[in-house]
Amino acid sequence: MRLAQTAASGIRAQQVAVDTIGNNIANANTPGFKMNQMNFAEALSAEVRSEKAITVGDSRPAAALDVGTGVLYNSSGTNFQQGNLAQTDRPLDLGINGVGFFQVQTLDGRTGYTRAGAFHVDGSGQFTDMQGNIILPSVVVPSAAEELSVDSNGEITGVVGGVKSVLGQISLAGFQNPSGLERIGNNLFVPSANSGAPQVGQPGTPLGNQVLGTIRGQSLEQSNVDLAASITDLIQVQRAYQTNARLVQDGDQMWGIANTMRR
Repeated sequence: MRLAQTAASGIRAQQVAVDTIGNNIANANTPGFKMNQMNFAEALSAEVRSEKAITVGDSRPAAALDVGTGVLYNSSGTNFQQGNLAQTDRPLDLGINGVGFFQVQTLDGRTGYTRAGAFHVDGSGQFTDMQGNIILPSVVVPSAAEELSVDSNGEITGVVGGVKSVLGQISLAGFQNPSGLERIGNNLFVPSANSGAPQVGQPGTPLGNQVLGTIRGQSLEQSNVDLAASITDLIQVQRAYQTNARLVQDGDQMWGIANTMRR
């Protein structure tokens, strides 16, 4: 029975790994995507003692052996290593060179944090991302504004009535432990107890024990998924899944033999 339970725990863990790696591969070309990482832990081991015969006068205890009882899916995390900044032809495509996140107000009223900087101006003149989330602090661009651009410190400028003017300022948020952020989909994250509270400042300025990154206009940060490494990991996980499935099959065959044995 122990063999099947141990193998079943391995199957469950490898299924989670396959799903996670598959999601990473599917988002290898998604701008601003940060790959997921899995953490597994060994289940508590069980002590098995030998059933060897003990001779008269032999006070030595039977030999004990610690046998593993399987693997547990412990937690998942996010790899926030920076992706490459790719040049685009859109002035409102923004990439962060360094640490920090753009702040947006989600449709349900929460403040989300993202590295995906594909922004545009909606019909009401507000600066939003591709999902319609409003960038924070809110920026309203006059309908007559032309030649919009964003410099490295987050200052938004445009030409209004033939005069170049400052239209707004983009700030970034940093976290003491970005790996503790909670993923909510669409490349958005929200703080948790593990990440700490956001620290907001202008791009390129010192903030606590770190310096916020600068903004690069007409650029988008690419996914940080290493496609070659992910495919290699996927092959290894599939082989581990097959091995655990074979253990279940072998255990079933062993039980079948034991049940048909006669004294």
